[in-house]
Amino acid sequence: MFIVNGLIAILFGLLLLFGWDNILNLILYFGLLVLVGGGILLIVAITNMKKEKPHTLLLAEAIAAILIGAIIAFWPDKSLKIFLIMIGIWATIMGLMQIILAIQMKKKVSNHNMFTINGVVTLVFGLLLFFINPVTVVKLLIYVIGLIALAAGVLLIYLGIKVKGAKEGQSAVK
Repeated sequence: MFIVNGLIAILFGLLLLFGWDNILNLILYFGLLVLVGGGILLIVAITNMKKEKPHTLLLAEAIAAILIGAIIAFWPDKSLKIFLIMIGIWATIMGLMQIILAIQMKKKVSNHNMFTINGVVTLVFGLLLFFINPVTVVKLLIYVIGLIALAAGVLLIYLGIKVKGAKEGQSAVK
């Protein structure tokens, strides 16, 4: 079982290390999907309009979906950057709130330091995404996770081989 998990971890690590273009393609496909969905909503809204059924909300939703889908599909890298900046803002606020909460919990909870550490890490992550090119930060994070996955995969395979060898050695003794 360790060997299988190790191989999965290695494949995951390789995907993260060499698959950045796949992420941008995934965003492009998502944008195209939203664009097509907006087109379908537009057709339904026009059909409802012709049948004198309610159509205003559908029409507004269709136009919004078409615009958002087009922006995402034609500029996937910029869309990702905007999304990551929003995550940076969120993480900065959450990190500050966690630090404030940890300070307030100092006398009530014995392991408040974990809350403080979590708050600081979240805050730093948010600030990195907000003030540094967020795509660069995420690429770096993806590469670090990829390297960790590769190392974990190699260790799991090594452990699997050792466990298998130990089991075979035990059965020979009996």
